[in-house]
Amino acid sequence: MKRTRGPTLRTLGELGLLRRLRARTPPLPPDVLAGIGDDASIVRTSPGLAVVATVDVLVEGTDFRWEWCPPEAVGQKGITVSLSDVGAMGAVPKYALVALALPPEMPLQRVDGLSRGIWETAEAARVTVVGGDISEAPSLVLSLTVIGEGEAERLVRRSGGKVGDTIWVTGPLGRAAAGLHALKAGYRITHSGVTGRRRGRKVSLQARKALWETIQAQLYPVARYREGRILAEARFASAMIDLSDGLASDLSRLTEESGVGAQIYANRIPVDSHTKQVCRLLGLDPLTLAVGGGEDFELLFTSGADPVSIQDILVRNGFARPHPIGEVLPAENGLFLVGPRGKREPLLGGFEHFR
Repeated sequence: MKRTRGPTLRTLGELGLLRRLRARTPPLPPDVLAGIGDDASIVRTSPGLAVVATVDVLVEGTDFRWEWCPPEAVGQKGITVSLSDVGAMGAVPKYALVALALPPEMPLQRVDGLSRGIWETAEAARVTVVGGDISEAPSLVLSLTVIGEGEAERLVRRSGGKVGDTIWVTGPLGRAAAGLHALKAGYRITHSGVTGRRRGRKVSLQARKALWETIQAQLYPVARYREGRILAEARFASAMIDLSDGLASDLSRLTEESGVGAQIYANRIPVDSHTKQVCRLLGLDPLTLAVGGGEDFELLFTSGADPVSIQDILVRNGFARPHPIGEVLPAENGLFLVGPRGKREPLLGGFEHFR
């Protein structure tokens, strides 16, 4: 018996899709004067504040694969990466614009899941989706613009790092990369847990828990915009960037913009037990994933403030204790990783498009 796929975008059309999405949009707050349905959105911004805007793109086949990525996860991740960028500036995310390029044969069930992931994540962040655009393409392209605001003098850039500052990260690294390797190895999250085997052998319950945690980190990342805002308000961060492409790549960008060098201590880089467990299962090096894996979306920041004060302010607000992992050096020192025995080597790795 031939299985029916259900209605697709071709049966609905562009106008029908717009009506469908608009019907699912939560009511607009009073500061949004015009949202979906006009040529552009109109938002009344707060007086005395600077606007922060960022845009990110997810491309099917490059940034995700349908074979292991539920549509809700694609939508959630699409907006999370932009929320993370706004958080790295120390701003408050407020509004979002969604642009979708979709194949006409895409099932509406997938479209609904995609939009549900976007809207639910936006709602949790108190972000209002105020508009966007729709087009046709051979495969999905999702573009998310997030607009935030903050006091101009307290917004944090990549260019503020100073010699003598301590380098911090807000949480463990390498978890999302471990999850990606697990997905590539054939492991999948289901309603009942994790499926898949390694070399024909059953995986222990402990390893399945670790697989579940790391795959969740890859599919459903969390943006640290609240932590970024706290650090900016307290003026604790001199420079900040979110770790989307990996510690090595993103720290390199921060040090280049700040005109400084840096050294990171390998034994201070936080790697959690779940990541280590998956690395043992798959034969991977945890430090390599932590340095170059990417997509953790933790914040990396520099600060000359008292370390105890930095840790206390985040813990007091209900967040995890951040980790000091290195220090900022003069530019001529370059960018180095210091091993357990004091051996210094260039800090390499991370993701870069077109390389």
